[in-house]
Amino acid sequence: ERAIPLPGAGSLTALMLDQKGAWDALVERHAPSPEVRDRILANRFYQHLSQSFAGSQEYMAIEQLCELHDSGRYDLIVVDTPPTQHALDFLEAPQRIADFLDKNVVKWFVKPYFSAGWATLRFVNRTVGVVFRKLEEATGVAALAEVSDFFTSMGGLFEGFEARVRRVYRLLRARQTAFVLIASPEEQVLREAEYFCAMVAELRMSLRAVVFNRVHTEYDGRLRGIDRERIETLLTRAGAQAAAGVLADNFLRFEEEARGDMVRMESFRRELGKTVVVAQVPNFDADLHDMKGLAQMHRYLFAGAA
Repeated sequence: ERAIPLPGAGSLTALMLDQKGAWDALVERHAPSPEVRDRILANRFYQHLSQSFAGSQEYMAIEQLCELHDSGRYDLIVVDTPPTQHALDFLEAPQRIADFLDKNVVKWFVKPYFSAGWATLRFVNRTVGVVFRKLEEATGVAALAEVSDFFTSMGGLFEGFEARVRRVYRLLRARQTAFVLIASPEEQVLREAEYFCAMVAELRMSLRAVVFNRVHTEYDGRLRGIDRERIETLLTRAGAQAAAGVLADNFLRFEEEARGDMVRMESFRRELGKTVVVAQVPNFDADLHDMKGLAQMHRYLFAGAA
């Protein structure tokens, strides 16, 4: 976490999620004693869950979001996710892990005879034996005693898990929470963006704005609508005779790409709700990676602001 000084009042703080550290902090908060905490942290199944389990990173990002929100330290919290599929992983992770930690599954793990080993487990229930073999393949944890001990030790965490999942979704669906979709006008990207919009609506969350990024815009000067021969003539007169043909072809390809962007964006825009704000950021000549670059984007993002 690092505070970034800015002109005027206030500050901007950036944070990169430490997945393993966030899980450890969760254990610290919910472990009933230092002894139980140390046993969980040393448990091999826990170490796999906290680093490699599908959805683990996204779930801990959600936990971190709730913690920051509850702290009351910030006026605005912005969560930035990679492209749309990762964003959906972020939104679905709480329920996915909650399903994994279904009470019936947890009861399987904590039955005393599970620590007896594979032979006894196969004898008692061949179906459950298949489940555990799959688990061993996925995690590399062969000792059932460790798995059982993990679930037993984490009982306090799992008891409150469903309540925390409900709280997470209340926060994500709250009126003060807004989703902003950022997408380039490429066909494949917009198809994924359409799916994201549908999923957000299905989850009863609020899409408030769409930003079309890296947009190619048609030339809006005297060359609009003229043909290749006329462009070559103008370039030749300007002293670019040797490169006139290449430049003309490049210009016309750019215009064609720009027209495609406009058509795809307009089609996408028609499917949005009337309350969704749309902004359009052009494809700049150079990459934007600093405060000066962000200032360049300001007039495109907030052109309608007071």
